[in-house]
Amino acid sequence: MSAPSIPQAHAGATRRTVLLLILLIIACGIAAGAYLEAGDPRFALATVGIIGERHTAQTDILDAAALPKGANIWLLDLASARRRVEALPWVATASFHRFWPNRLLITVVERAPVARVAMPLAAAGEEPAPGLALIDATLRVLAYVPASTARDLPLFRVDPPMAPIAPGLTIAGSPVQDAYDAMVQLRALGLRISEVDLKPASGVTVIIDSGLHVILGSDGDFGEKVTLLRAIAPKIASPERVVYVDLRSVRAPTVLYR
Repeated sequence: MSAPSIPQAHAGATRRTVLLLILLIIACGIAAGAYLEAGDPRFALATVGIIGERHTAQTDILDAAALPKGANIWLLDLASARRRVEALPWVATASFHRFWPNRLLITVVERAPVARVAMPLAAAGEEPAPGLALIDATLRVLAYVPASTARDLPLFRVDPPMAPIAPGLTIAGSPVQDAYDAMVQLRALGLRISEVDLKPASGVTVIIDSGLHVILGSDGDFGEKVTLLRAIAPKIASPERVVYVDLRSVRAPTVLYR
């Protein structure tokens, strides 16, 4: 096969040059158009709507999003804004939706509290005072609340007490994790509990819905201990007179009366 002639090669190079020039002109046109559109007042962020929030103030969401009013809505860095909003204690997920020409909607899904944790809470310059921290299933601290709040949630007490932790941080890997894991296991076995105490000397102690204090010790054989509790509990005529039911040894269960 013979090589292309010189005129054919020159024509090919000319076509490539023309094509590159056309593409360059198009790119410059797009860039110029984008520059002009960036300053178009029609696209200046005007209103931000928020839905889904219950425990988080709208002002906190707006402050975290930090969206400059008047900026081009189509050029905003919404990924960074989403991460900042999701760092708020109660917020699990946040999504941002643009609407033509300059409106924005933020939809948040908040976390669900699963338990209260007795934890010292100190104000600036003061000695720690007892406080109750709401936590979710990831052991994220959502807020500190009065003792009368969310009484339907189980209460965790750990010894030694946890140091104060700011809302938005997690306490995974702490003794609270062990208390939470014990609650999950016991619930899976059908035991309804209102309080979980965790102490080095006695292990896991729970208060069940009937008001009985039950010492379970280690979690190695919860299933057998719960079965034993179900056999013992109906035989207790006056639960209010019982100090505790000790099931640390399934071979020698003990009921201590007042």
